[in-house]
Amino acid sequence: MHSHRGRWLFLVVLLAGVLGFIGLWYLVPSETRNAEPEFGGIYVEGIAGTPARVNPFYAGENSVDETLSALVFAGLTRLDDRGVPFPDLARTWTVSPDGLTYTFTLRSGLLWHDGVPLTSDDVVFTYQLLQSPELRNPPALQRLLKGAAFKSVDGLTLTVELPRPYAPLPAYLTLGILPAHLLSSIRPADLYDSAFNQQPVGAGAYRMEVLAQDHSDLVANPSYHFDQPFIQNLELRFYRDDGSLFDALNARKIGSALFSSGIGPSDFLDIERRHDLRVSQLDTGTITYVYLNLNLPIFVDRRLRQALLYAVDRDAIINDVLRGQATRADSPIAPSNWAYSASLTRYEANTEVANLLLDEAGWSKGADGVRRRGGQQLAFTITTSSDPVHKQVAEKVAEAWNALGARVGVTQVGLTPLVRDLIEQRNYEAILFVDSGEADPDPYDAWHSTETGGRGDNLSLWSHSRVDALLDEARTIASPSRRVELYREFQEIFAQEVPAIPLYVSTALYVQDATLSGVRVGRLTLPGDRFWQVQEWFLKTR
Repeated sequence: MHSHRGRWLFLVVLLAGVLGFIGLWYLVPSETRNAEPEFGGIYVEGIAGTPARVNPFYAGENSVDETLSALVFAGLTRLDDRGVPFPDLARTWTVSPDGLTYTFTLRSGLLWHDGVPLTSDDVVFTYQLLQSPELRNPPALQRLLKGAAFKSVDGLTLTVELPRPYAPLPAYLTLGILPAHLLSSIRPADLYDSAFNQQPVGAGAYRMEVLAQDHSDLVANPSYHFDQPFIQNLELRFYRDDGSLFDALNARKIGSALFSSGIGPSDFLDIERRHDLRVSQLDTGTITYVYLNLNLPIFVDRRLRQALLYAVDRDAIINDVLRGQATRADSPIAPSNWAYSASLTRYEANTEVANLLLDEAGWSKGADGVRRRGGQQLAFTITTSSDPVHKQVAEKVAEAWNALGARVGVTQVGLTPLVRDLIEQRNYEAILFVDSGEADPDPYDAWHSTETGGRGDNLSLWSHSRVDALLDEARTIASPSRRVELYREFQEIFAQEVPAIPLYVSTALYVQDATLSGVRVGRLTLPGDRFWQVQEWFLKTR
């Protein structure tokens, strides 16, 4: 699902700040790499925000709630550091030959934090509750699972029957399961304000003991199905904003912090100098593009589009405008994802090649330095939101294109009119906008030709029959290896056709105590993704 609607507010917050630093870090320091895991210790981490509703249904409204939900609850599946789904509460799953029925078998001996057995009835209860039309403020997952039927076969087995094959399904069944024995008597409309959201009971790695406005204390779940976590006590401390969070880290009040906004270069250098901290840069999967309206004759020739991509020094934009707090995008699939093709064609900044391509395409420079073809000037406008960072990025892109002999301007519009009056009306020449990261890399909504209408997310209005065929098959066939092949070809076609100019992938900064071991971090589509194998983390206590 690549929905621009319903996530506008999220994108404003994300793109005003959710940019971390280039690269990914996967290795622990040499002095802790060979340490033996030990039980014990207290892990303290800070995050900006305050808790509101610690409930998987509403966690997407608040990064603190999402973080806590990831620790307290468990889903049928979970995503690893590359976004690959693997069994969580489920022990295994199978798919029928027609792709319409998924059968999940739960692990035996599952328990809620209060000691009550967790069964398939809880799973079915959770998803039927999610599908209730009476549910207040339902998550986007409700729309995705419309028409899906969840049925219990026995205490450990359930089926999910789909109206049509949907290969990404396991990636979207990470939703934390809710306890039927505590919530079955609550009306769906009342769940939003239920006391349960302040005193949650889950089956995740940690049980919540204290929830306050400034912190939450959690203890290891001794009955956790992936074995009891090594770290026995985990405390999350909440701060007003990333500035307050950095001050707490700098004052050594906390040893770890997740920065959902970028920090200044001098602050970053301060962190890097500290030997007691370790810094990770996490790919959020959110990609910023300049979408080109391919319905306009000016953009029909792919040589022009290739030239525009060659002309932009994306690395310089990342360093100069984003202060290094992003990584270059070469594909519609983020580099940290399992479906990313490392061998695809890439465009290094090269104005000489860009000029040659424009010459070849018939865009000749006149005496005034402006390129024309058949009397038409190479002139258009990039429209972007009122976000100041977006404006700076758009101006850098326009500057690069103007240096080729184009005449490109930049205009800003507030987010609501941008979407309502321009995007949904397809009333733009070029537009700088984002495609937010999702649990599964399926790019159907963003690039299939059926999504070119006003409510679709194909903002370049790209129509390519082979791409349609690839995306159709990739979202219906359950074989991961086949999906990798299909997405590899899709990415190569995208690189050759350049329907949009991919600029950068937003990243987030994760700072942790250097004595922490066993951590494997990668993608961070949601804040709680960083805890995907928290039960393996351990502190050097001696």
